[in-house]
Amino acid sequence: MVRILWILLGLLGLAGVALGAYASHGNAFADAYHQDVFEVAVRYHLVHLPALGLAALIGSLVPPMARRAGIAGALFLAGMALFCGSLYLKGIGAADLTNPTAPTGGFLLMAGWLALAWAGLGIVRSR
Repeated sequence: MVRILWILLGLLGLAGVALGAYASHGNAFADAYHQDVFEVAVRYHLVHLPALGLAALIGSLVPPMARRAGIAGALFLAGMALFCGSLYLKGIGAADLTNPTAPTGGFLLMAGWLALAWAGLGIVRSR
């Protein structure tokens, strides 16, 4: 799982920068509202990449916590897919999936942070 997290971290970092560049060219959007929605997706996408990296790092450096770190990473990935993904789609004018998926994705992102704390607690307790 840790190897997958590292690979996805690199690919999602690349995607985040590319999507941020797309968002900076506002002429690609129907209006300012859709551009703002897209930019929120980019912000949350990029903000959660270091957390994903930290989960991968914990899993790599502290093998007893690899499972907990993997759970945190999976929650971050799912949350980013649902929250950011639905906002990306809304930003480009595709079907509005934000009602069911954005709150679920946000909850998963928060659960990822909680799982990361859980992994950190395991590191502290194992010393």
